[in-house]
Amino acid sequence: MNNERMEALHLYIDEAGNFDFGANGTAWIILTCVHVPWDCQRIARLAQLKHDLLHEGLGLEYFHASEDNQRVRQRFLEAIRGILPQGAVKARIVLKSAVAEGLRHPEKFYPAFVGPLVERHTQQHSGNVYIFSDALPVNKKRRGLEKAVANKLSAGAKEGMSYTFLHHASKSNFDLQIADYCCWAIWRALTKGDRSALEVLGDSVEMLG
Repeated sequence: MNNERMEALHLYIDEAGNFDFGANGTAWIILTCVHVPWDCQRIARLAQLKHDLLHEGLGLEYFHASEDNQRVRQRFLEAIRGILPQGAVKARIVLKSAVAEGLRHPEKFYPAFVGPLVERHTQQHSGNVYIFSDALPVNKKRRGLEKAVANKLSAGAKEGMSYTFLHHASKSNFDLQIADYCCWAIWRALTKGDRSALEVLGDSVEMLG
């Protein structure tokens, strides 16, 4: 493993809830920024889980927390338990009714609420930063996310820091699937009162006010 790869910070952004601030929208939106340390074993572990499930009669194309059954969820969470260090998941629960009217647009919302999550991961970092999100279909959301990152990282960037924003299909990226599960675990605890998934993740989750 070369020095560039060792120094790089890989961040994965996901959200739960919808961006509808009207009567039909969700009450909350959960935002997460997950640091998945570079370790080839994480990929091997999840690939092995897919292989095992295939031979048990379940041919999953990819992992997705809201679609997977309880057995798959439990095994996926157990597989990633040792992958995420303390504080790897920076998260914020936003009560949408409390968001000012002027912030209810992606170009304003994401810099205000996602930007600080990214900043918490990067404040002690001086190398390359790669920020991944799912391939977003809405250009305004994509621009909002990129603006959030650009504003925060440019303002506090240390010498030698660079950042790259990548929009990948989560189906093709195990690490985005990890971020999806982390976000889902928080959503499940908030909306269903079921903290079992969140408890598996333990101190890897840091909730920000």
